[in-house]
Amino acid sequence: MPIMLDQLEFAFGRYNGGQTAPIGSYLNPRTLAIQQLSSDGVLPLDGTWVRVDPSASQTLANIASSVNAVLGTGYSAASFHTQAAGDLSGNPGQASNDA
Repeated sequence: MPIMLDQLEFAFGRYNGGQTAPIGSYLNPRTLAIQQLSSDGVLPLDGTWVRVDPSASQTLANIASSVNAVLGTGYSAASFHTQAAGDLSGNPGQASNDA
């Protein structure tokens, strides 16, 4: 995962869980969860997030296309899900240092 995470960070930028982030759609590469912020807000304490789109209402299919373009993967909308409490790590650690 570190190489995948590096590629995503170079393409989309990096935010850590608990950090205030601007409006947009964010992907957590560890859980493949999507968090959409319609105003500046704090990302869930769940490791590293990348801002895959500046829109807070982007579809999962479009997010999959963006991620696939960067990674050369075959993700579909079904590969992702919206962030939920069950995604939260009991010990989020230090982001990619723990990857």
